[in-house]
Amino acid sequence: MAEKTSYGELERRIRELEEDAVSNACLKDQLQAANRELENKDLQIEEHFVKAHALMMEMELARIELNQIFNTSTDGMWIVDDQFNVMKINRALGRLLGKNAGDTKGAKCYDLFSGSLCRSDDCPMTLIRKGKKKAECDIQRESGGATNFFILTATLFRGLDGGIIGLVEGFKDITERKKIEEELQKANHELQRLAVVDGLTQIANRRRFDLYLQQEWSRMAREKRPISLIMCDIDCFKLYNDNYGHLSGDDCLRSVARAIDACSKRPGDLAARFGGEEFAVILPNTDKEGAVHLAESIRAGVQDLMIAHAFSPVYKYVTLSLGVFSVFPENDSNFQALVEASDRALYEAKRAGRNQVFSN
Repeated sequence: MAEKTSYGELERRIRELEEDAVSNACLKDQLQAANRELENKDLQIEEHFVKAHALMMEMELARIELNQIFNTSTDGMWIVDDQFNVMKINRALGRLLGKNAGDTKGAKCYDLFSGSLCRSDDCPMTLIRKGKKKAECDIQRESGGATNFFILTATLFRGLDGGIIGLVEGFKDITERKKIEEELQKANHELQRLAVVDGLTQIANRRRFDLYLQQEWSRMAREKRPISLIMCDIDCFKLYNDNYGHLSGDDCLRSVARAIDACSKRPGDLAARFGGEEFAVILPNTDKEGAVHLAESIRAGVQDLMIAHAFSPVYKYVTLSLGVFSVFPENDSNFQALVEASDRALYEAKRAGRNQVFSN
């Protein structure tokens, strides 16, 4: 016959059962919390995987795009490491150098390109090494007897970890632009020359005469030195033109201008066409005696040209009348006074019979 369970034992067992129920409920709650945490971790892992995959796709697309830009660029490009070794070269630069990509890998950049800045302190690599983040410079290269000009731009090339791998250098060919610039510069110089040169005689024109006389007048005033001016006029030139024609008159003017210019040998002297058949010679740092001597040389030189002038009442050849004036300029004086005084001297030479030098 079964042993009877005491009331106390029943109470104890009931408490144990109740405690087990509570414990199981806690375990159930813990299990549910663990499941939820696991689900969150799975979602995080999946999200991370999606992001990593998207990043890899983005990097791959960037790599493809970079390669496309690198290889399709019309400007030459290459990647060079910090030891000047060529790591990668694009098609445009390969064509320029006459090289295939396989022939250039590992070669030294200065051996392949051999430009004007190679192995100098202005080499882009050297500038980058000194701390510049970007270097841009003009560079020229001799090849096949011709000179090509480039703008070279160098920037740091970094790996995925941010570390510096080397430089990306781009070569923009500006040879044609240089040629155009040189042509424009020549054209500008020619325009500047034409602005101060007489078109017919090819010596200085009146504008150049005025500018130079004002300049030298001021300089001689500062240095307290003399300046002289010779005014020259072809005798009876209207009669020459009327009888020989204007084309012959132009030839006469050119010949006389050359003779006057040839006598003005010092670097500071300036022979100019003053207007019509009148010429002038500015003589800085020259006194009256030196100016008169030069004027007489000019008069004799023109006469010795033996340009026939059968209609001149002065002489059978073309001749000159010359007026000379010399002065020590003052700082507050005007150079026009020198012109007027020389012109008066010229008038006196004409009044005295022409083909002579007169000085005040």
